[in-house]
Amino acid sequence: MRTFEVGKRYGEHAVVFEIVKRTEKTITYAAIHHPGRSNESRREEKKVKIQDWGDREVFFAGSETVEA
Repeated sequence: MRTFEVGKRYGEHAVVFEIVKRTEKTITYAAIHHPGRSNESRREEKKVKIQDWGDREVFFAGSETVEA
């Protein structure tokens, strides 16, 4: 099963999500806009519930679904 790990970044567009903290049922993430560029910016941390989709974990960040 693919799981979220603290310190890793997930996503592949202009916004990626960095996992800050993790419990068994929730994660705290920070949205990173323009990752790896000179204008990279980190947004406010948010706490969300982890969803189990069988072989992977996912969470919902607004209108985006982020998979481990």
